[in-house]
Amino acid sequence: MTMTRVRGSVVALVVSWVASRLLLLGTLTGTVPYPDGPSVLNDVKLYAEWSSLLVTGRFPIGDDMWQYPPGAGIVFAIAALLGSNPVAAFALIALLCDLATLTVLAIAGRRRKVGIDAAWAWVIGALLVGPVWLARFDVVPTLAAVVALVIVARPVWSGAAAAAGTLLKVWPGLMLIALPRRSLPRGILGFVLMSVAILGGVMLWSTGGVSFLGEQGARGLQVESVGALPFMVWNVFTEVPTEFRFGAMEVDVPITIPLGLAITLAGFAVLGVLGVLRLLGRLETLGPADVALVALLVSMVTSRVLSPQYSVWVVGVAAVTFLDPVSRMRTVVWLLVPSILVTQVIYPYGYGSFLNGDWWAVALQVIRVALLVCATGIGLWIVLRQALSRQALRRGVSEPGPSAPAAAAASDG
Repeated sequence: MTMTRVRGSVVALVVSWVASRLLLLGTLTGTVPYPDGPSVLNDVKLYAEWSSLLVTGRFPIGDDMWQYPPGAGIVFAIAALLGSNPVAAFALIALLCDLATLTVLAIAGRRRKVGIDAAWAWVIGALLVGPVWLARFDVVPTLAAVVALVIVARPVWSGAAAAAGTLLKVWPGLMLIALPRRSLPRGILGFVLMSVAILGGVMLWSTGGVSFLGEQGARGLQVESVGALPFMVWNVFTEVPTEFRFGAMEVDVPITIPLGLAITLAGFAVLGVLGVLRLLGRLETLGPADVALVALLVSMVTSRVLSPQYSVWVVGVAAVTFLDPVSRMRTVVWLLVPSILVTQVIYPYGYGSFLNGDWWAVALQVIRVALLVCATGIGLWIVLRQALSRQALRRGVSEPGPSAPAAAAASDG
């Protein structure tokens, strides 16, 4: 590709990012028509309430809606220092992290000589997700997860990035499974050192930073979760009670609490199997982002919550798979695209209808969940099949050299 064409593609990427983000901002401010667009700002208003407390060094102790690790408190406190308009403050933080992620993906693509498809996936993914992209703070931990995957060839720093994301919203800790077996000790070292540094800083700065751990022991099934789908389908035919708890609408049926626990334990079991396979060296022939994407999807389908902002996580990790020209996750990614798009229709536009049991909204949720579960199943099958292949077995017996994806990642250094 000539230098002129390279510059032209980069300019097109930047222009598209600016235009798409202005469009999303317009839906939040009401300048761009969008069904129930301003309603997605409800969480931002809650963030603002927490920010005014957190900036004083106190966490929302006893607030069952506070669901975040202590690192999130730092982000919310910073938002309070950026001005009196909470929407503008959180949108600014989201945009800065959004741009940083775009830059990381674009630079990694150029250095690995695979183009900027990953960066384009990030730009387009935001439009699939909708205004929730900027009306939640999930772009922040997603940046940490993307960085952890991109610099997997530098395991200490990769582990540190995963730790930073984990202390923002837990799930980026799954990125550790992307590290090759030989790199895991150094990745874990980086994870521990960064965790200690952040937690130490939070403890010196504030009180109640780990209070969120005891706030959600009785959580049931959120109405959008995979486990709640049978109840919501039944809600089309007869009323199924729901209740607002822990910041979300939950199915208010006694069996959902043990059922949710069982589903969560099943997810831990599957993730445990993936972890064992990594320790045995059976995942070395797979791209780091491929393994991370499957682990993330497993955690989502077995979670008691499946909020629309989870789509941001998927876009970030899926985008990194485009840095690997031999990624085995292409079918999985294409199944996720309509699932994410349907999620945007359900929330905010169809959320009330979904809660009321209107057939069309419930049908959309069935499509969303079916695509997500199908993508997870295919991704898990690909990983397990590869892990049990003769090639993987040979690598597990002998100490492997760097896999092709890991070798490519090393060029980022």
